Amino acid sequence: MISPVDVVIWVLRALVIVIILDVIFSWIRFAGGRVPRYNPVVRFIERIANAVLDPFRQLQDRVLRSAGANPLPIDFSPLLAIVVIQLLIGLLNGLR
Repeated sequence: MISPVDVVIWVLRALVIVIILDVIFSWIRFAGGRVPRYNPVVRFIERIANAVLDPFRQLQDRVLRSAGANPLPIDFSPLLAIVVIQLLIGLLNGLR
């Protein structure tokens, strides 16, 4: 039987994949490619990724403002989110 910890780990790993897909979509758009924004799968991925990344974006903005720096043209929130999720997965693996 699957334990609740395994289910949470599976969901966190799926979140990492969703974040990576969202980053790839943004790179494709930046390079001039077309990602169909009205595709239900693309909208689902963007909605989930934005829900996870928005707190990290706000934290990034607060830290940069408190340091007196201008906002960066590069969004580091996906990297921060993936690092935090991987730390959570590592902690949950210790509970098995």
